[in-house]
Parts: sequence; C-alpha cells; structure tokens
Amino acid sequence: MSNSSALRQTGSRSKRLLKRVQPIVLTAALAISAVVSVVGGCRENPDSSHDPVPVEVLRSAATFLWSQQSTDGGWHSETHGILKSGHAWTPFTAYYLLQVPDSVHSRPEASVNRALDFIRGSIDERGAVGQADAVIMEYPNYATSYALRVLDRWGDASDTLLVERMQDYLLGQQFTESRGIDSLHRAYGSWGFGETGLPAGAIGHIDLSHTRRVLEALESDDTAPSVFRAAAVNLRMLQKHPSESRPQPLAEPGSPAPPYDGGFYASTTALGTNKGGSRDVAGSTYFASYATTTCDGILALLAAGVSPTDERVATALQWLIENDSLETVGGIPASAPGEWEHVMFYYHLLVRSEVYAALEVGGDWKRRMQMLLAAGQRPDGSFSNPLGAPNKEDDPILATTMAVGTLLNTLR
Repeated sequence: MSNSSALRQTGSRSKRLLKRVQPIVLTAALAISAVVSVVGGCRENPDSSHDPVPVEVLRSAATFLWSQQSTDGGWHSETHGILKSGHAWTPFTAYYLLQVPDSVHSRPEASVNRALDFIRGSIDERGAVGQADAVIMEYPNYATSYALRVLDRWGDASDTLLVERMQDYLLGQQFTESRGIDSLHRAYGSWGFGETGLPAGAIGHIDLSHTRRVLEALESDDTAPSVFRAAAVNLRMLQKHPSESRPQPLAEPGSPAPPYDGGFYASTTALGTNKGGSRDVAGSTYFASYATTTCDGILALLAAGVSPTDERVATALQWLIENDSLETVGGIPASAPGEWEHVMFYYHLLVRSEVYAALEVGGDWKRRMQMLLAAGQRPDGSFSNPLGAPNKEDDPILATTMAVGTLLNTLR
C-alpha cells in the first residue's frame, strides 16, 4: 500500500452526503426569495426601482457562463494563454455553476455531461489535473482539488477510481515526513502549487490558498486524522498563534513573538506572496494579516475539522468583522505595490461570503455584496476586474464564476 493510500481510511461519507443536500435547501430559499422580491420585500427601500434583484443577477451570470462552454465541454481562457487548455478553469467553473438551482437557471444536461467528461479526460495516470503540458502547468493542486470535488458530488459510481486516484495524488502532495519535511520546517503540513520532480526536502511554491483547497477536497470521513493534524501545524504558524514556538519567517534570533490578532498571512516560505507586507512592533518583525488569507485560514481550519466555536476560528472571524470593507481587501495597505487591495476584488467577495455563510454570520453583508455585484455586472451577464490581471480577475470566466459563488452564498 502506498503512503498516500494509507492516509485514506474506509469509513462513512456522511459529510459528502450532507453537501449533496445543500442545493435542495438553497432551492427552497431562492423560491422564497423570488416571492419576496415580487412584492418588494427583498429591497431595503421598496420605493426604489434601482435596487438589484440578486436572483436575476445570478441568472444572468449563469447564462453567460454556460454560453462560454466550448464544444469539448471545457471552459477555456481567452484572456490568459497559460490557461487556454481549460484544465484549471473547467473544474473551478463547474464547481460553482453546478450549484445554481434549476429555479434560477436550469442546467442543460448535455452540457453538464460534457463538462464532467472533460474533467474526467483531464485526469492523468497519477491522479493530477493541470499537468498535461510538459512546460506549462495549470495550478495542478488547485485544479485537482476542484476536479475531485466536482466528480465526488456530481459524478457517478464509475468515477470512484478516478476520485480515489485524485485523493492519493493530493495526499502525496502534502509536505510532511514522507517528502523529507519534518515538523520543525516552516512548510510542514502544507500544500503547494504541485511542481513535478521535487526531490525529498524541496518544497517549491507554497501558499495558504492551495492548502485550503486541498483540505476541502479531502474533507471526509475516510481521510486519516494525521493529515489534518499536520495541516494544523502549518495553519498555527500562518495565524501567528501564541502556541507556535517556531520563529516566524522574518524574526531575528531571540526576538519576541509577534502580536496575535487572529488573522492569517499567506505563506511561510514564498515570502513575496504576503500582500499585507511586514510589520515591526516592539522588536518583533512579522507578516501582517489580511482579509483574503484570513478567510482562507478560517475555511482551512474548518476543513481540517476544527470546530466553528474554537478560539482560532472565533478570533480570526473577529479580525474579519473589524476589517469589514468589501470594496478593498482589508489589511493590505493602499501604499503597498501592485494594488493588490483592488486586484483581488472578486476573490475577496467570494472567500468572505464563504466564511460568513459557513459560520452563519448575521448583519447586512449579503445585501452589501449583492449591491456591489449588481453594480459591476456587464450587459452580457459577465463580470471582469480591469485591475485584476495579476490574479486573473480580468478574465470574465474567472470573475463571473467568483461572482456566482458569492451570490449563491448571499442567497443561502
């Protein structure tokens, strides 16, 4: 038995069955929303004819995305050449688009089947997606995570071996002892981009966004607890948790531990990935928390089995509530290079909505997000961030998919 196979246990799949029930609940909620909108109840000001109806915004966005599906079943970027194969875009788009209830936009079954077949055909013999090109890799760990989630949720019994192959691939990608990384290493427990051919002890590019997606893909009763325990070690450092004894990446020997605010930064090893920059307080130099990574951190904790009432989750959520701007990414200074506080606009809305929906946060965040998205929707139903090229948000397929995911969360 391979090391990765040993990390899969035989057990119930109750969590996955629960996830399949969620669209039914959302359908009922949308039916109620549609009735309320007819009488003006979904508007903050019933006398205003300019308030958006979120269901219509979602329907138009879904219509656009289905219109962009190619005859081969995939979604191919026409904006970024490195993503034209569709291996990364297709599982990501399918994951959110297939959650849109038929009451909003009926799913064309032939198109759904083509999308599933495209994903099946993109899985290589190792279980990876996004590594078909020997030169250009399309975010293999990210793409594989979404492909696994799509087939596990919308596939059929014939996909069992493909799902297990992808699970084994992702389990083998975790940086732990099996890859020459011990528990004192700053990368321990994390996942990276998915570079091929890394020798034992080498790590490549690592960030929290990848780690979170893999954890969510592996979140089930048949994944060994040791996988999540190792991931928690990495998350502890990214949160600058007081229980972490290893020095932070920028720390000088003997310097005090950084202040604990509950937020997360992106990477302990790919230091240029940390868009919030560094801080120096009372002799402690550390990477600052910011909103998108804090959202990913909360979702990673939840996927690793941490209770929503756990102090780590509660403190991170408090950071988000205190940094509640939706127009920009909180924690990234306006003076920081690259305008990343604007580059990640749609990503920020998506991940914040995922956190708020998962933790059942109250307040007016749903309405605020709906209004922002309604204002940014283009006549053809699509979305695009003109400042978003570094994060690929200038691609209408990506931006619209993120908008769809956000709208779904605001309507739950």
